[in-house]
Amino acid sequence: MTMTSIKVDVAVRDRLASVAKASGVTMASLLRDVTSELEARMKWTLIEASYQRLREERPDEWAAYLVELDAWDSVTSEPGNAAEEWPEFNT
Repeated sequence: MTMTSIKVDVAVRDRLASVAKASGVTMASLLRDVTSELEARMKWTLIEASYQRLREERPDEWAAYLVELDAWDSVTSEPGNAAEEWPEFNT
């Protein structure tokens, strides 16, 4: 893996080092994990904004989507749930 360096304020570096040490990981690992979480959050923010835009701009299409979603749920969902089927994993 190719390595590089980035310029950050000393206070930021120290905070990252502190969090990494407390978590028992390297700063590189911490930054990789935090970046992945941030990317996922940004992706879901975009998805939610798209749903909101559909609700506001095309309410008929949103209603049709909800009907289709309910139809899929009724076909794909099974009675009960995993917690009931495998109580040994509920701890």
